[in-house]
Amino acid sequence: MKCNKTHLVIVIITITFLCSFSIHAQESCNVNDISDELPLVPGSCTIFSASYGNTALFGNNEDYKKIGLYYWIRPRSDTTYGGVYFGFENHNPQGGVNEKGLAFDYNALPEAKLNDHPELPNRGAIMRKIQENCATVKEAITFATMYNWGGSISYQIHLADATGDAVVMSAGLDGELAFTGKLEGDVYLLSTNFNVANLENTFSDGYPCWRYLRADKMLREINSEENLTLDYFKYIAKATHIESGLGNTLYSYIIDLKRCLIYIYYWHQYDEVALLNVAEEIAKEAPPLRIENLFSPKTIKKAENELQDYIEKGIE
Repeated sequence: MKCNKTHLVIVIITITFLCSFSIHAQESCNVNDISDELPLVPGSCTIFSASYGNTALFGNNEDYKKIGLYYWIRPRSDTTYGGVYFGFENHNPQGGVNEKGLAFDYNALPEAKLNDHPELPNRGAIMRKIQENCATVKEAITFATMYNWGGSISYQIHLADATGDAVVMSAGLDGELAFTGKLEGDVYLLSTNFNVANLENTFSDGYPCWRYLRADKMLREINSEENLTLDYFKYIAKATHIESGLGNTLYSYIIDLKRCLIYIYYWHQYDEVALLNVAEEIAKEAPPLRIENLFSPKTIKKAENELQDYIEKGIE
């Protein structure tokens, strides 16, 4: 299965931004100096991917108001890949990974204009199409440019694959779809709630937000395959999670992209983990299931108590 090449591929790698921002972050960010009283972007998410040697990991904090949380399976067919996906009651995936180790998740952004391309087919359910038909980031980029994304988008999409490649798809300054990838030799790619291809397209906590600064500092510490670990990615997720009456980190997951293993944490509680094996889940072809059902009554109760506390204080 292979995505056809097209002359419409438009790849914008924001080298100047990535280089200058990395220097700025190194000079200005000390994790221990960041206050715990930090602003919240409703619907915000922190997404980070890294690769070193034979290890490739993808991490995400899903930050939102309390809502029904689900995971579900898309079975493979003779022509499409299967996968495991996460989201809410409408089963519109917020993120996930296919059986080839191509993972994605969204960062919410203010609406940004795109140039309409009515000569191309409509992008409807574009991430489903990409996940079902593409095994790598390069294939996903080619596939994405074969469709009309309409006149605007209000998000960016972070993708990573089992080869260690990663990219953020967003609205570029020229109104075309931009693809911001890792530079040669980079270990990681990070995205929060500012557009990596257009820094003015950002939510109120601005550029760079505290979650980006904190995660960036931690990710820069990865200098060998030995310290690119599940535990270290969990540490990053925990350090960038949010807790508020306006919104919380509802779940976090870390994906081992080479082994297609998903490690899930519920309601910013990182002392209990649920493990999903993508190949095994695809074989089950089970109906959509509640994420909290993967966890112990103690973990579920703790989340319920925290939410009730917000309600009693009148901030939920």
